[in-house]
Amino acid sequence: MKILILEDENQKYEQILGQVQACVPDSIVVWVANFQDFHKQIEREKFDLVVVDLVVPAYRGIEKTDLTAQIIDAVRDHHCPNWRTPVLALTQFVGAADDNYQNLNSKDITIVTFEPANQLWVAPLREKIQSSVPPRRFDFLIICALPKEAQGFEDAGYNLGPPFGLLGLELRTITIGDRKGAVVLAPRMGLVSCAIATTKAIDYFQPALVCMSGICAGIEGKANIYDIVIPEICHQHDAGKWGADGFEPELYSVQIPPDVRLKLIEIIHAGEFMEAVCRDIRPGRSELPENMEHLSPKVLLAPTSSGSAVVADDEFLATIKAQHRKATAFEMESYALYETARLSSSQPRFFSAKAVVDDGGPQKGDHFHKIACLLSARVVYELIKKGI
Repeated sequence: MKILILEDENQKYEQILGQVQACVPDSIVVWVANFQDFHKQIEREKFDLVVVDLVVPAYRGIEKTDLTAQIIDAVRDHHCPNWRTPVLALTQFVGAADDNYQNLNSKDITIVTFEPANQLWVAPLREKIQSSVPPRRFDFLIICALPKEAQGFEDAGYNLGPPFGLLGLELRTITIGDRKGAVVLAPRMGLVSCAIATTKAIDYFQPALVCMSGICAGIEGKANIYDIVIPEICHQHDAGKWGADGFEPELYSVQIPPDVRLKLIEIIHAGEFMEAVCRDIRPGRSELPENMEHLSPKVLLAPTSSGSAVVADDEFLATIKAQHRKATAFEMESYALYETARLSSSQPRFFSAKAVVDDGGPQKGDHFHKIACLLSARVVYELIKKGI
């Protein structure tokens, strides 16, 4: 939050600053002591809140005077970047406030009387500060459906902020290069929960990129354990109709944006990408499949599908395979994220990258989940780091 304060008395400024820091500890405060400097600042940059005294010096080194009219003209000029910024007039000069009440009120400028002897001015100031705090903005969001998927980023050694709740979601901040983002944990796994969580997060944080990290099932012969699959096209495999002849699928696919696909290919095939992903990951023997001697995952851009239920059945697995001859993996959320991002008014870029942990058959288990979550987190981090 960025606040501009016009106040020529040091002691009063310190009191105001104390209240600002108590409400918003990480706020940026710009202090000016005369109208000339105030006018320069108000025209130069956008603020979230402006706090002014009405009786201040016009220039440095001269006596203070009532400059209410000039202040109003400056902050409510339609060419000023702050013409719609909330303004609080906090003054101990009651006469100036009374004489200009109608003009101040008509310009939506709140008037509060400052009296050093009491603290009656504190509550309205704090209320104004809190109501002016802008929505948080993130450059990117990483959606996870399971706690273990979000934990993958911490296991990878990345610096995450402490968990905090907002919009009914659990979030942890993360910085990648010069981009600020958040790992968002949906309330539970599945298409519906993912769609709701992603919609809330996109609408509130307005990210340029929304993506997904986690685990998935791979189609035998198309993807191996620990391969990371990025859906270049995705559909819902359990959408359709159950009738006398069984299940008839009704498929509506979503593709990743062409520019995102090309950038993904460029990054993945650049030298040392997988080396950075696999660095210092040393799975135990029990964390490797019987036919795998060492960790050597691939990143695959391929068709995938999502469904509302966990699949551990050969018969339904055959139904999924039959829907697309190049189907490579399936899981429970990516289609929801893709469709939500596609329909969003802000149109963020989007992709999903999930590591294979089983083949969706009846023998599936949890043996490979920890390493898979770690690999997926590494891939997502490196892709964002390299400018996806």
